[in-house]
Parts: sequence; structure tokens; C-alpha cells
Amino acid sequence: MTESILLTIFVLPELHGNGIGRYIIQTLEQDELFLRADRIEIPASITAVEFYKKQGYDYKNGVNELDDEGHYRLEKFNVKKGVD
Repeated sequence: MTESILLTIFVLPELHGNGIGRYIIQTLEQDELFLRADRIEIPASITAVEFYKKQGYDYKNGVNELDDEGHYRLEKFNVKKGVD
């Protein structure tokens, strides 16, 4: 299985709700590293979990707990991989 991880993605709080985060994720999901991966992982802050869930990410292995770094581990399986 090929995996990728997205790290340190932030949008200034005063710019939330303007589609910037969604645009960043959509752009990253068109990148070669995303497209070649079977699974993508993202460490999410408490305030970012719902945003990432709206983008199709879910709790890694169904575990809804903060890790040692204070993040939720989310993942998304690349269903587009292998589709031409």
C-alpha cells in the first residue's frame, strides 16, 4: 500500500468560511503524491476535525481520540486511484 501524509495546513481564523481551506485540500488532492497513494493521513487539530470530515476524511482505524501530539489522526482512502 502506498501512503501519503498531509502536514501543517492552516488558514488564518479570520479567513475561515471563505473556501480557502477547501481550495487548498482540493489542490493537494490533485498532486501526484496524493494521486499515487492508496491512503492519505492527516493529523487534525480539535478545531479542524469537522472541516476534514466534510472533505471526506474520517478517524484513522475508527479511533476518535487525541494522539500524544494533541491531534486526531484522520485518513482518506483514494477511491480514484486506478480509475482513468
